[in-house]
Amino acid sequence: MIVDSRHIQFSPEAIRAAVKTYRELFPQKQPPGLLGPILIRSDNPLILGVKIQAMGSSVYREIEMEEAEVAAVLIIYCRKMKIPLPRAAEKSMEVDGDRIALIVSKAMQVVA
Repeated sequence: MIVDSRHIQFSPEAIRAAVKTYRELFPQKQPPGLLGPILIRSDNPLILGVKIQAMGSSVYREIEMEEAEVAAVLIIYCRKMKIPLPRAAEKSMEVDGDRIALIVSKAMQVVA
């Protein structure tokens, strides 16, 4: 068996761009308002804290994005950026400091 594996690293700026894209495509999933700081609250399971400032307000409200939603955000952003992701590949995530890695692995059988 051969396993093809890639790590796609998302910097804090890329995570922010991915969340912004997600909010634009699915406005019903999160409250409206100005996107504020995004923090990694937990790495196992992965939880992002996303601060949103409502229009006319001076305070931020924090919502949490759980691991499955974060994975969807990163996959959607990869599609937007035309980063190929095989549908049949196994996908997981790792946190490295303030970065998130999307790990894509696909096992292939060796034919002798």
